[in-house]
Amino acid sequence: MLYGVFSDVHANYEALKAVLAFFRRNKVSHFICGGDLAGYGPQPAECVRAVMELPDTAVVLGNHDAALVGRMELRWFNNNAVKALEFARKCLSGAELAYLAALPETVKTDDFTLVHGSPRKPLTEYLLSETQFLENLPHWETSPCFIGHTHMPVYFRICAGAKEDGSAPETDFLVPMARMMLSGMRYMLNPGAVGQPRDGNPRASCGLYDPEKKTFELFRVDYDVSKTQELMAAAGLPRILMERLALGL
Repeated sequence: MLYGVFSDVHANYEALKAVLAFFRRNKVSHFICGGDLAGYGPQPAECVRAVMELPDTAVVLGNHDAALVGRMELRWFNNNAVKALEFARKCLSGAELAYLAALPETVKTDDFTLVHGSPRKPLTEYLLSETQFLENLPHWETSPCFIGHTHMPVYFRICAGAKEDGSAPETDFLVPMARMMLSGMRYMLNPGAVGQPRDGNPRASCGLYDPEKKTFELFRVDYDVSKTQELMAAAGLPRILMERLALGL
């Protein structure tokens, strides 16, 4: 079994199509999605429908998805994000909104844990530091724990049984090579963003997880950024949201 891991699609259908094509080439049979299917980008309906149609998929609610269906207040978002959410609400059908509204905030399986932000605050916490990782350890069990929300690929790990107030866990950016999930380790993995990377690399980010071999590999996938920008301009979305796509910011 091989999982395709992705998060933060943000209505960027060009990027999502490229990632799903990459998964098909690698014979992915199951999918793990960290949420935020909508927001920012020009094609929310296409992205939601594409994920709805995937087989054997674990999906959690993202904060932008939650705002669209009234499960989170707009005061959490800046003006540009609000404009994109208002646009998305006009694009999505009742069935697509109902799908988002029914998504859980946490998924727990025998192979992994999945949240959007963090285990203790699934919708709002940007998990960026070793301290936050340690503070979140009591809130999840099955390793690895997949997260999203920050739009940046990263991992944290710590030996099972180590004191939380001990030495900080190792942390590093994931690189495009398999890393063995060593026995006795707890891992938290962020595959980065499909639709709006923020690590200085504009290519769509995703990963492959093999629960039997206990490996996770990160990949970057090229897509037509200019086409997404053209669609955003035609939709009247804020210019800053278009410009940042080409910069990966």
